[in-house]
Amino acid sequence: MYFEIASVTVSIPLLLGWGMLVGFVFSTVGAAGGILASVGMVSVFGLQDPNLVKPMAQAMTLVTPLVAVPLYMRQCRVVYRLALLLGAGGVLGAVIGSSLSHRLLADMSLFRPVFAVLVFFIAAQLLWQIVRSTSGTTELTHTMQASESFEREVKAGGDLCDKGVQCLEAGIKRFVFSFGDVRFGFNPMLPFLAGLLVAMLSSALGVGGGFLLVPFMSIVMRLPMYIIAGTSALAILIHSTISISNYIRLGIQLDLSMLAILVAGVVTGSTLGPMLSKHLPENGLRALLAGILVLIGLRYAGIF
Repeated sequence: MYFEIASVTVSIPLLLGWGMLVGFVFSTVGAAGGILASVGMVSVFGLQDPNLVKPMAQAMTLVTPLVAVPLYMRQCRVVYRLALLLGAGGVLGAVIGSSLSHRLLADMSLFRPVFAVLVFFIAAQLLWQIVRSTSGTTELTHTMQASESFEREVKAGGDLCDKGVQCLEAGIKRFVFSFGDVRFGFNPMLPFLAGLLVAMLSSALGVGGGFLLVPFMSIVMRLPMYIIAGTSALAILIHSTISISNYIRLGIQLDLSMLAILVAGVVTGSTLGPMLSKHLPENGLRALLAGILVLIGLRYAGIF
């Protein structure tokens, strides 16, 4: 099928299949959806205009939160205050990033290597954390205890909200919640500033930002992966909406017919992710994300 605005010919089954992959991966680990969407646009479908790739890829990642977040909410796996703080910082960052990228990253020859370097960096961080998890440090043991408590509840078939996210303290200087009967806390300014920086970079590259938010919450904030996916997806919903709107304001026209087919696949994949992720081990989710990022980085670096 030929798509006039994108200037490419792509089969409908391929579009649906790639959309399902994007939705499943993003809803499972809370990241890499935008990266996979961009890879599909450039390397699988053959789009040549980075300024079209960016909002099209972000539009695909916008669908997953709409489907997956309500499912995670029912499992009590979303930290609402954290997601809103990340999203609030992301609003300003998305406008700045998309405006700069429209002018400075409009050349595909520059877009590819920048993308590859960033992806390799994030993959290395995740692999490093998997290795560190065997060292038994206090912080990582704290996180793994919460994850193991939640895993036991899943295996027992109990009410997941009994071990899910519960707000304990909500102040201007400190927010505290529990998950798996383990307490976690953070200063609200930390996720706000992180959301601003992540949104600037992700909107500039045309991705959702989960590939940066997930490592931030996992490595810096030491949160369990089980609550990161839903929280990340909700934050991305906020700043991706702003970024796409700004690209449209700057004159980018989306290929809506192509996007509609991709979205149909994303919806299906996004429904499966939350149902399956609760059965996967903590480090298994990290390894899945890291493996995907390494393959994508190799592709964009021209290795294969």
